[in-house]
Amino acid sequence: MTHFSPLESLGFHCNLTFKAFTGALEKRLTGTGISRVQFMALAHLIALGAMPQKDLAELLSITSASTVRLVDRLARDGWAERISDPDDRRIKRIAPTPKAMGTWEEVSNHAREITRKAYIGLSPEEIDAVKTILHKIRGNLGGVQ
Repeated sequence: MTHFSPLESLGFHCNLTFKAFTGALEKRLTGTGISRVQFMALAHLIALGAMPQKDLAELLSITSASTVRLVDRLARDGWAERISDPDDRRIKRIAPTPKAMGTWEEVSNHAREITRKAYIGLSPEEIDAVKTILHKIRGNLGGVQ
């Protein structure tokens, strides 16, 4: 019987790569007042705009309860706020604050520098090919696109 080898799994390699990226990001964010998870939430909120809490949870692949605690911390620290949805007042949308927008350029430089370092020796075509392949795999597994 052939045993599963994690070294043959793209999922295993993606996990190792994710840990390398997030570890580097945590080091770079030290002293900024923004945690890695807060950074990832703000990245989605700034790129995509205000969104319902459940959408943010899905993008971050965390539970509803974890998202509530995360948004509570973001609000407490002045990075995000809950606003009423204009179409459905029962829904609270999470939006980045002016403080977050003003700090974002400086903080996102850390992510750009990590990405630049990670991509050393890779062509734009190779990077695009990896993104395309991973997108297909997520689709095959029913994950976030």
